[in-house]
Amino acid sequence: MVSFDVVSLFTNVPLEIVIYLVQRHWRAIEEHTNVPLDVFLDLIDLTCMQGYFQYNDDFVRQLSGVAMGGVLSSDVAGMVMIDLINWVIPRLPFCLRMVRRYVDDLFLILPMAHVDDTLAIFNEYHHRLQFTCEREVDNRLPFLDLLLVRGSSGRISTDWYRKPSASDRCLDFRSAHAYAMKLACAKELMGRALRLSSPEYRETNKTRVGDMLRANGYPRSMIGRLMAEWSSSSSSTQDRQSDEVVQNEVVVPDAPPKIFMGLTYVQGISPKLKALLQKDVSNVSVVFKYVNKISRLHTRLKAADPIQLQSGVVYKVNCKDCPVCYIGHTISYLKVRMARHGRDCRNEHEEGTMLSQHAIEMGHVFDFENVEIEDREQKRGRREFKEKLHIMLNENCCNKRTDVNGISSVYAGILADIKAART
Repeated sequence: MVSFDVVSLFTNVPLEIVIYLVQRHWRAIEEHTNVPLDVFLDLIDLTCMQGYFQYNDDFVRQLSGVAMGGVLSSDVAGMVMIDLINWVIPRLPFCLRMVRRYVDDLFLILPMAHVDDTLAIFNEYHHRLQFTCEREVDNRLPFLDLLLVRGSSGRISTDWYRKPSASDRCLDFRSAHAYAMKLACAKELMGRALRLSSPEYRETNKTRVGDMLRANGYPRSMIGRLMAEWSSSSSSTQDRQSDEVVQNEVVVPDAPPKIFMGLTYVQGISPKLKALLQKDVSNVSVVFKYVNKISRLHTRLKAADPIQLQSGVVYKVNCKDCPVCYIGHTISYLKVRMARHGRDCRNEHEEGTMLSQHAIEMGHVFDFENVEIEDREQKRGRREFKEKLHIMLNENCCNKRTDVNGISSVYAGILADIKAART
């Protein structure tokens, strides 16, 4: 047993081979599209060969391969890998017992004496696609999340594999997340370990998962209940899966359409709101969303756009001659919105915003170059709501008092606390 892995597959996909494969298999492809071949190839060129990214305020073009996370990247890489396997197999001096692929990882069963020769043939396909090889040690070979174990009879069994560098961290039970999410995390972790392992390893993996969950604060009662739900026999798993299929096939006639609603999770409050909503409106399914995400904990890898090129924001413009400011919102680029404010300030005969009225009546100048972003929101209704909140929080803004119409008095206490915290 060996596993082959391509070194940096996506950034080394030979694009000339992609064009060749599209032309070669066009008869099969054209059944699923009305686009002619020449236009299709132009679209492939546009999506796969014209990739660029921004680094330190410079735009850099990718000269080889496809972009990680691109729309077609996985499909294009899969086409090349399938063609590679079909190219290699006839050139081998023996018959492969088994070959399985997952993206850029290959699992093969072949004679041990031909491992090096096989690796050399794989590396001959294209100079940019080079493979590394991992051989079995003591009849064991890790492959993805599996540990393949070859017994004395030649039978291969599987065990749940964890890399030595694995931290065994998962969603902490003490974190501010819904109980249902913590339960689902524990169930999936337990189920994954048992689904990937043969019956002889399941009891050991139950203990491993139990220790992992306890280290992350999960109560022993929950862990014991989850262990009891999972049987070590594969037959019970199949029965449970067949029951789920039957249940999923049940269709309720004339049922109202399901409505999904996102609700920001606040510990102790959101679960009660969810219960009340689903009790009164049966076709509403409430899904919790969370403010603190992993992306907020890590350094931003992408270069931030200049403020003047940002859109979907609530902004504040300060007056250079007095403490007054103006708060507004825009879906356009800020530089476009600032240019429009500047034109309004120069045109005394047209009615503009309160910003232009202040500038014309007082003879003041606003600092459009140093506009500040107060909040971000792409949806218009939410953006207007946030604009009103920021107007109410700022005592020096020159906005009309009618700009805050529609804000409920329920927010008065919260706004007062925010104002007190800022002073």
